[in-house]
Amino acid sequence: MMGGMGAVKSLHVPRRERALRTRLRVAEAATDLFATAGYSATTMEAVATRAGVAVQTVYFIFHTKPQLLVEAVQIAGGGNEGASDVMARSWIQDVIGAPDGARRVALAIEHGSLIYQRLGPLWPTIVAALGEPEVRGAWDRIVEGRREGMRRIIELMASRHELRAGLEPALAADVLFGLHRHELYLAFTTEAGWTFDRYRAWTYVTLCQQLLPPDIATAAVRPGSRATADLEFGRALPEVAALTSPYQAAPPEF
Repeated sequence: MMGGMGAVKSLHVPRRERALRTRLRVAEAATDLFATAGYSATTMEAVATRAGVAVQTVYFIFHTKPQLLVEAVQIAGGGNEGASDVMARSWIQDVIGAPDGARRVALAIEHGSLIYQRLGPLWPTIVAALGEPEVRGAWDRIVEGRREGMRRIIELMASRHELRAGLEPALAADVLFGLHRHELYLAFTTEAGWTFDRYRAWTYVTLCQQLLPPDIATAAVRPGSRATADLEFGRALPEVAALTSPYQAAPPEF
């Protein structure tokens, strides 16, 4: 009787929604296996077993293992917003709508770094699969999309006169692209053993120094500044800001 009721309930779920749920379940199962077993050891059969579906279903949805990895990367990168267009995500809209350059940089670091954190466990698998043309092409598009998104943020900052004097927008975009990336996230958090928030605080302080006018950067990196007071990495800002140069954090006021 219960099984019959469950079957009846499932019929009320639109086919498109059922298909999306299945797609996400398979992609999440693949993400777990790719992260723990690696690319070569993860088979379509193993993914099907983990997802609780027939292997034919996995092939029907994704066709190939490279395509399955690509979707797993896109979903992991998108977090709660899945594989949606990056520039349409809510946190990017917050970056665009920020009141000033310091807040814009702070939000980009606070939320953008979460992508690197989610993709970190998949990175060895991505590297191992870059010889697959589908994976290489998709990864190149992801990188190019990230570069384009950062260029648009810098263009906005330039249009609002938020960049330091004499800094060309093209160079500023290269700096943002070069410093805010998963390779540095892995170097600091995995190889150097930094906490996630310490890494984010360092990236924020460094980008403020590189991109913003000196007086704005000095104020922006002070612990408790308006740009970072409500953000998670703000907890690590006093330690990092006190050690950076040329802009030293002001001593706390009592």
